[in-house]
Amino acid sequence: MKKTAQGRRAGGPRPRERASAGRNGENGAAAARRRFGNGAAAEILTFAVVAALTIVFLVTGLRSISGFVSVADPSLRYYRAVVTETDDSLLAPPDYGGERSFGLQTVYLRLLEGPYAGRDVTAKNSVMADSYIHPSKGDEMIVSVDARENGELYTLLVSHYRVPGILFVTAVFVLLLLVTCRAKGLRALFGLVFTLVTIFFFTIPRIYEGASPILCAIFTSMLTSGLSLLLLNGYSKKTLASVLATFVGFVAAGVIFGVFSSISNLSGYNAQQLGMLSYFAAHSGMQLRHLLFAGVLIASIGAVMDVSVSIASAVHEVHVADPGLGINALYKSGMEVAKDAIGTMSNTLILAFTGGALANLMALMGYGIQFNRFFNSNYIALEIGQGLSASAALIVTAPLTSLFASIIWRSNRLA
Repeated sequence: MKKTAQGRRAGGPRPRERASAGRNGENGAAAARRRFGNGAAAEILTFAVVAALTIVFLVTGLRSISGFVSVADPSLRYYRAVVTETDDSLLAPPDYGGERSFGLQTVYLRLLEGPYAGRDVTAKNSVMADSYIHPSKGDEMIVSVDARENGELYTLLVSHYRVPGILFVTAVFVLLLLVTCRAKGLRALFGLVFTLVTIFFFTIPRIYEGASPILCAIFTSMLTSGLSLLLLNGYSKKTLASVLATFVGFVAAGVIFGVFSSISNLSGYNAQQLGMLSYFAAHSGMQLRHLLFAGVLIASIGAVMDVSVSIASAVHEVHVADPGLGINALYKSGMEVAKDAIGTMSNTLILAFTGGALANLMALMGYGIQFNRFFNSNYIALEIGQGLSASAALIVTAPLTSLFASIIWRSNRLA
């Protein structure tokens, strides 16, 4: 019996002792949340701050947008219309084994909104390979309407009306998010709305008006990621570990892409749509040089934040399951998750690049561009640099998240 008791003491705590340790760990976690400020008052304050910033950005953004110096024709207006009839008699039959017809199509429409709602108009639609719009009777379209001095409405087809499809996929996303994640899904949705408002009503207007793209990107990334994490997990150790690792990963992405762009002689002047952007910049004061770098910063923050939260949550669950584990054991457990996250997320970024660039890659292949021309083109070099810089930032973020989380959960000051 003595040997058995000694063996139990040597081998580890008894079940009753482990249960007591678990209860103590749970009590300690509860005390940690109270001391760390994760209470109702702190959560209400966070929601209030996010709501206030959302309103401020909306108001100031709308004011800025309304005051923009537009280079578009002020007489042009865009409205929704329905196709009442089409005349395809001038369309050539498909050739080259294709399924599409090309040529001139006459489209008869009825405007559904605006000051000319209910009025019938006619549009001449050039059905071409590079701008293929071939509507049928009953399709809803977006048209541009230019009112002439004689009262005639000059109408052009712009695109199909796609709002119903957007509303559908948005509804599916929101429903799945709320059903799966419940209260936390609602928090995530609130954070997503705040991020979208910040980007479209603060960041873009400020950059368009001439503010530094890099400073705007840093402010946007840090603000949206920090408040989103606070909304998701409150004032907790998980949030602290995630924020610290996200910040380091964000800096890593910026440094890596900065070095890459310097070596490769790439800047905002090599971006797509440069001709149009240059024209806009001449009227608005927009800074083009650092626009590309700012885009990389904003794009990388999402992937970095995703990895940091996942690993911090994993370390938290391991700590809750066994509160007696030390920093080294927690770090190793986090690193097992980090290795899988690095592998999958890096692959995801490359696949996302390939999927987004598939049409351009096929076009380059069709032109028969040689190897050295292919990899030295602005488009391919930029895409490779962006994708690999973000992937490298993930590799930096993952182990640091595991380390930060392990230290924080074993720290008596924050326990």
